[in-house]
Parts: sequence; structure tokens; C-alpha cells
Amino acid sequence: MKADISRDNPFYREPNFAFGYEHIGEGARVLDYGCFNARFGKQLLQHKDIEYFGVDKNAEIVAEQDPRLQVSVVSYPLSFPDEYFDVVVIFEVLEHIADQEKTLRELCRVLKKDGVLVLSVPRKHIFSFLDLANWKFMFPGLHRLYYRLGHSKEEYEHRYKSSPHGLVGDIEEEKRWHQHFRDREMADLLDRSGFEACEMDASGLFRLPMTAIGQLLRASWLFTNRIRDWDSYFFSATQLICAARRKSV
Repeated sequence: MKADISRDNPFYREPNFAFGYEHIGEGARVLDYGCFNARFGKQLLQHKDIEYFGVDKNAEIVAEQDPRLQVSVVSYPLSFPDEYFDVVVIFEVLEHIADQEKTLRELCRVLKKDGVLVLSVPRKHIFSFLDLANWKFMFPGLHRLYYRLGHSKEEYEHRYKSSPHGLVGDIEEEKRWHQHFRDREMADLLDRSGFEACEMDASGLFRLPMTAIGQLLRASWLFTNRIRDWDSYFFSATQLICAARRKSV
């Protein structure tokens, strides 16, 4: 990773969050798109005086959040005025969405002219084939068997076969693939959606092999935080992290 992230950064162990933290100033109004359980926002509020809003497609998760976090279900158009936010973050979400331009154009609308969009997605690289998120599409029977070792049949059906949120796990039904992006592909997508990439970075190399080994063998303890940190900040292959501005008209 090229960015100089201090170990004092409260998100040091998660490079995309750490990168986002560096772009959020005191007093900023922040939108966390695809926030899930608002984990980023909860920790962010412990370290910076900001106004935080989160949106997510999973209504069940949203209903569980503290109302003071201002987390709501995604709607189109978003229920915010034009040019409302100083910073919009969208971490590990675009790869799950079928209509990516529609989403980014809506985020462009609610972002101030001098605001910043910070995003992260899986980057296309040598180990992309090890992405376990796609195994449910490539090997559905094996995935069903593995998932049901730790969950009930009903849980499997609810999450992967008949989700009320239009999702297969956490991927939109229309998408049905956990996409990995090339740098140029992301830059072009941002350009078509009203943004200009102003900083592009990447982290890690062995994250997917470590995750696959850890999950399949139930041996995550093999890879210590020190090993994971070294991988994240020494290499620049696995996770694409980007900051973008609205294009000048």
C-alpha cells in the first residue's frame, strides 16, 4: 500500500477503513453507503466529531441499529438533499451491485462539490479465483453443505434462496457474482458516473489464500495480526482503494 498510514490510526488493521479515516475531517457530515451493521461509523464516532448517516439494503440489520446512529434502509432516490455530505464512503459494496452507475450517480448527487468519495472493492489479481464469496455460485451444492454444518436449513434458505431483500447472501440477485475490478475499469466507471479518481491505492496480496485456508480448515489462528498487517501494507494487489471528486462541469 502506497498511502502512509500511521499505526495510531484506529483502523490500522483494515486498510480501506484506515484510508477513509484519513479523508474525514472534524465536523464532516458523512454518508456510509452499504454500512451493514454500521461498524465503521460506531468506531469513527469514538475518534472524530462528525455527523454520521448510514444506509443499507438489509432491513433486518438496519432495524437492529441504535437510532442515534441515523441508519436507514436504502431507497432511490436517496432521502437526502443535493450536495448534503462532505464525505461519502462505500466500502466493499459496489462489487455486490448490478447497476453500479446508478448507485454512483446518486452518491454524486448527494456529495458536495468539494466533497470526497472514498471506496474500496476487491481488485483483480492472481488469487482472485480463491474468493470464497463466489463459491456459492460455482459450487452451490458444496456451499450448501458447508454452510449447513454451522447453520440450519431454514437459515440457509432465508439467506441464499428466498431473501426478502433481493440478495443472494449479500450480493444482489441480478448481479450473482462478487466482482473484482481492474484499476482502469474502476477509473472508467467513476468517470461515467460523474467522478474523477484523484487517488488510487491497493493493499495486500495473500489475503484470499489466508482467508480460504483459515475458513476451510477452521484455522484462522494460523495467521496472526502481525502477518496480516505485513501483507496489507507491504503489497498492493488484493483490495483496490480509491478517493474521487466530482468532475467539474
